[in-house]
Amino acid sequence: MKRFTLLAGIALSVLSPWSLAEVSPWELEAHDEDLDIKVFTREVEGSELKEFKGVTHIKADVNAFVALLKDDPEATSWMHNVIVFDVKERISDVENVIYTVNEAPWPVTNRDTYIRSFFSADENGVVTSSIKAEPDYAEVNEDYVRMPSIEGAWTFAPQAEGMVEVTYQVHANPGGSLPDWLVNSIVVETPMETLTNLHTKVLDEKYQNQTYAFIENAKAKPASTELVAE
Repeated sequence: MKRFTLLAGIALSVLSPWSLAEVSPWELEAHDEDLDIKVFTREVEGSELKEFKGVTHIKADVNAFVALLKDDPEATSWMHNVIVFDVKERISDVENVIYTVNEAPWPVTNRDTYIRSFFSADENGVVTSSIKAEPDYAEVNEDYVRMPSIEGAWTFAPQAEGMVEVTYQVHANPGGSLPDWLVNSIVVETPMETLTNLHTKVLDEKYQNQTYAFIENAKAKPASTELVAE
């Protein structure tokens, strides 16, 4: 039986509300040595659900990861247990509002939410796709439990020899009540399964040889210099 995932595939900003809350140290929960995937979790004060962080390394161009995340129709084929991924508003080339539905095992009700996603890059070519739930973006669908909060990010950091370090980090409030076995399993299964799928998916030919202005513009910015008083 499939386990319930809390997230539509995406990301974590460096500054977030829970970064100010008391959190415990990261603990290694799972390690796939063949694919070099590690999953960590940590407790967050006031939350029944742990924050998770999945880390892996894949030989691919950073632009290919962006192309995959922008391929909306493919999202449900690799984001673990995401059964609806529908862009409701395309605000710009780097910002969207997305409606997602996440499948839960019976008798747990499926979860839905609206998520604002935003791409950014720095002068080193590191790309971040950050997300934040906007539960009041539209009326609640009575068929689902609306998730009141999600914050997270995908981070793609270029490394030596064409490798990219991929970090997938999320904390969420699923809303309603969940059985303990489900709460304990989803924070490990979600990043592990999604990153496993990513290893194959991002290498698809259609995601290769892409370029994005927001990445090129960030890399073209001159390095900041300090003013020296005379």
